[in-house]
Amino acid sequence: MTDITNTHLEAAFIDQSAAGAFPGKLYAFTAVVAKGGWQLGVAVANEPGYNPIPGKTFKDQAEAKHWAEGLNKHIGRDPDTVMAIVCSSMGGRRVEMVEAVQR
Repeated sequence: MTDITNTHLEAAFIDQSAAGAFPGKLYAFTAVVAKGGWQLGVAVANEPGYNPIPGKTFKDQAEAKHWAEGLNKHIGRDPDTVMAIVCSSMGGRRVEMVEAVQR
């Protein structure tokens, strides 16, 4: 898959905004329900809830998920790491060893 930040300028802006908003934190992008469709959110490891990313909306979950997966791949997050981060943000198992999760 081609890097989504190379094919969609808006994805590059979203990536840089998240990097600036969550410096030094372990985070992942996720597709979330929004009024009238779907949008992206950022889940931060061991912090409750998610942070919605305003502005970009998607017609369906598949498109939002495609963008979230592309952005996660861009920042080096594999699906298992993304799942661990998202679960920890919902009060699930804490992500204790950042180094182990970031492999």
